Amino acid sequence: MTSPRRGLGAALLAAAALLVALAVAGPAQAATEAQEPRLHVTISGLSPAVLTDGDTVTLSGTVTNRGEQEWTSVQAYLVAPRTPFTTRQQITAAVESGTSYTGERRVDLESIDELGTLAPGATLAFRVRVPFDVLDITGAEGVYPVGVQLLGTAEDGSRSGTAIGRATTFLPSVDAGTTTPTGLVVPFVMPDRRTTSGYVAPLDLVERVSDGGQLRRLLDLARSVPEAGLTVVVDPALLVALDDLANGRRLPEDVTLTDPQRAAAAQARDDLVELGRSVTCWVLGYARPDVLAFAGADDGEIVSGAVDRATITALDRFGLSGRTVTWPTAGGVTESLLAAVRGDGERPVMVQRSALPDWEPRLGSVLLTDTTAGPVPLLVASGLDEGLPGARTVTTVRQRLLAESALSSLERSASATSRADAVAVIDPTWDPGPTTATADLAAAFDPDFVRPVDLETLMTSPRSGYRGDVAGQTRATPVDPAQVRSVAQALEATSSLAALLVDDTRLLQTRSARAAELVSVTWRDHADQGVATARAFARSARSDLTSISVEGPPAVTLSSTEGSFPITVTNGTDDAIEVGLRLSSTNPRLSLPDVDPVTVEAGERRTLTVNVDVGEQSSSTFSAVLLAGDGATFGEPAVFNVRSSRVGAAVWVAMGAATVFVVLALLRRFTTGRRQVRGADLDAPDRRPT
Repeated sequence: MTSPRRGLGAALLAAAALLVALAVAGPAQAATEAQEPRLHVTISGLSPAVLTDGDTVTLSGTVTNRGEQEWTSVQAYLVAPRTPFTTRQQITAAVESGTSYTGERRVDLESIDELGTLAPGATLAFRVRVPFDVLDITGAEGVYPVGVQLLGTAEDGSRSGTAIGRATTFLPSVDAGTTTPTGLVVPFVMPDRRTTSGYVAPLDLVERVSDGGQLRRLLDLARSVPEAGLTVVVDPALLVALDDLANGRRLPEDVTLTDPQRAAAAQARDDLVELGRSVTCWVLGYARPDVLAFAGADDGEIVSGAVDRATITALDRFGLSGRTVTWPTAGGVTESLLAAVRGDGERPVMVQRSALPDWEPRLGSVLLTDTTAGPVPLLVASGLDEGLPGARTVTTVRQRLLAESALSSLERSASATSRADAVAVIDPTWDPGPTTATADLAAAFDPDFVRPVDLETLMTSPRSGYRGDVAGQTRATPVDPAQVRSVAQALEATSSLAALLVDDTRLLQTRSARAAELVSVTWRDHADQGVATARAFARSARSDLTSISVEGPPAVTLSSTEGSFPITVTNGTDDAIEVGLRLSSTNPRLSLPDVDPVTVEAGERRTLTVNVDVGEQSSSTFSAVLLAGDGATFGEPAVFNVRSSRVGAAVWVAMGAATVFVVLALLRRFTTGRRQVRGADLDAPDRRPT
C-alpha cells in the first residue's frame, strides 16, 4: 500500500466522506437506482481477493436479460468509492438501506467492457479490468464495496445514465495485523418437498444429491474449505433419508429408483458422514424440530424425548458424534423459548441477528445470555450477501467473509477487549453453482489477518455476555398445536405398547423417528397435510395397542370352592409381547394373585389357566386385565361370573342336624306309640266269644 496503517480516526473521516458522496449522488440517480433491475447480474470472479498497492482489479461474471425488450450497445463498468467502510455497522446499514450505490464508475476506456446486443433471454459474459492507478482510491484500510453496473440503449433508442443491471461485492484492504477468528458453518438439513403421504419427496432429494444438484454442490463446497475453519451442522434425518434411498427403502409404491440414482444417494451419504467425522460437527435434533411448537408445552417433554431418541439412534447408526444445537427459525426466538430449550446449558441455540437487537460485533458470534432457567449459549447466525444486488455466488460469499474478517481485525486492533470474529452461517438452501468454482472459497482463509476457527473452539473459549433485549413475542407461526397433540398421543400409545414387547428397540426407534419428522419445521408450509398425517399416525399407534386383548369365559362354574378356568390373550401386533394378568373381584374379601408374565408371539392367541378359591362365596364377579412388566395395566378388562356348585360345610352341618332331629323325632314317636298300645291291651276286659 502507498501509506502505513492509519488510525481509526482517519478511517472514520474517510467513511464520513463516503456518506457525503452517497448523499449528493442526486435525487434522480437515487430514485432510479432503487428500482428493480431489469437484468440479472452474477459476479463469478474477483481478483485479487485482498487489495494491495499496485494490484489490477479484475471483475468478471454474466448478465442475463430477463425482460422482454432487447438492449443494444451494452457496456459494463466497474464501480467503487474512493474511501472504504471501516466498521461492519456501515456495511449492515448500507445493505439494510436498500441502496445499491457503491461509488463512481471507472470510465477509463480500457476499463469498460463492450458487450454489444443483449436479446431477451440471452446471457453475456463481462470482464472489467481496472489498474490500481485508475482505481483512484485513498488507500485507507478497510473494505471497499466494488461492483459492476451495466448501461444500454433501449429499443426506442433512448440511453440513460442509470444502470439497467448491477451487482455488488466487497474488496478488503488491510495490512497484516491482529488476526481474526474466521470460520464457515455449513448446515445440511432435510428439504421441505413432501409427498401426499407426508414423507420427503424421494425424487426431489435424489435430484438434489445427484451431479449438479444443490445439495451435491453444497457438500462439495464444504469439502473444499480448510478443516480448521469449518463446522458442519448435520440433520441426522438427512443421513437416514439418503440411506433409505440408497437401499430402496420407504419409497412410495409408484417410485422406483435407478441404479445411478441409488448410487448418487449412497455417495452423498458417505461423503457427508466422512466430512462429519473429519471436521467439527454439530448436530441438529432429528428432522430439525419446531421447538417453538412444543417447547414448554404440556406435551413438550414426551415429544422432545422422542426427538432426542431418534437423534441418538441415527448418530450411533452412522458413527457420528457432536454437540447438539437448537435452531429455531427466524422470528421464532423469544426469552421463554430460550429458557425452555436450555437443557443442561451446554446446548447452543442458533439465532438470527434480528432476535438480538442489542447485539454488537465486538461481542463475538458465540456468547451467553441469561434466562429464567440459567445461562444459554447463543450462536449469532450471520448470513452473507443478504440484501445485496446481484446473485449470491462463491465469489461474493468469499469476499463478504473476508470483509467481515478484515473489519474485525481493525476492531481488535483498536480494542483489546473486543471479541469480534468472522463466523458466517451458510444458507442450507443455497446452490453454490458448478463445482469448478468451489475451490475459490478456500482463499478466504489465506490472508495473514485470518485465523481459521471452528465453533467448538469458540464454545470452549471465553465468551461475552449478552445483556440486551430478546424478543418477547414470536413473529413466526409454528406447527399446528393439533399436530403436536396427535404426535404426543401416538407416543403415549407407543410407550404403553413398548412396555409389553419382548424387544422394544425397533418400535421405539421407528416411532420416535416418525414423531420427530412430524414436528419438523418443514411442516409449517403444509399445515393441513401435517395435521392429517399426525392424526393418522396416532390412530395407527392406538390400533396396535388395541390389537392386544384379553378374553375370559362368559361364566365359570366350579365343582368346589377351588378350581381353574381359561383366559385367552391375543397378540395382533408384529412383535412378540410379554404380558401377565391382574385379577380382581367385586368381593373385597377375595385376594387374587397376579398371573406371571408369559410370552405371546406375534399374531398368536395364547390361553392361560387361572386358579381361584372363592371360599364361602357361591358366586362372584371377576375381571382380568393385561399387566405389563412395569406393573402398569392397560386395555379393556375381561369381566365374567364365577359360581361354586359345592354346598358349604355349614349347610352340610345344618342338613345333618336336621336329619338327626327328624330321625330322633321319628324314633320318639315310634317308641311312644308302642308303649301306648301295650297299656291299652292290659287294661281292656276279656271280649273273647263264648
